[in-house]
Amino acid sequence: MSKISVYTREAFGGRAVNLNHDVRDLEQEGFNNAIASLKVIGEPWVAYYDKNFAGKQLMFEAGEYATLAVDRGKFSSLKMVSDDLANPEIQLFEFINYQGRTVTLRNEANLPNILFSDKASSHKVISGVWILYDGINRKGDQLIAFPGDQVPNYGPLNFDNKASSVRPLLPRP
Repeated sequence: MSKISVYTREAFGGRAVNLNHDVRDLEQEGFNNAIASLKVIGEPWVAYYDKNFAGKQLMFEAGEYATLAVDRGKFSSLKMVSDDLANPEIQLFEFINYQGRTVTLRNEANLPNILFSDKASSHKVISGVWILYDGINRKGDQLIAFPGDQVPNYGPLNFDNKASSVRPLLPRP
């Protein structure tokens, strides 16, 4: 069974709650903007900075996170990843509205290394769940992309309007 345990203090201290379902509004659980550490068992979870799975996003895969950066605990909703992770595929576009050069990926990539520079500004997810980063080597802000997502412009999502690296979530062994 997959679950996320959230705590109000670092190192798994303070008030705690175990969740095994999506939470659109952490205020209802008494944890809005109050998570200082967490543990993930099983499937990955996405933490959203706004209610109703909106705003900036951060992926947490199975493991323990004893300390979250100051702004990293300001979450307002949580969603468990339950999508099929087999055979991931994403189509990236150089410009907004699916314009310019395009590349289809099935594996992790730093875009400058595949001569696509830092120019991915829109995408379509064919399959799998993908994490797009605004920096190379899994650095910077994240944008989580689910199967069927079609995002014509990163600007309104506070994602700096470009992706520099991408990786698919892989099925657990």
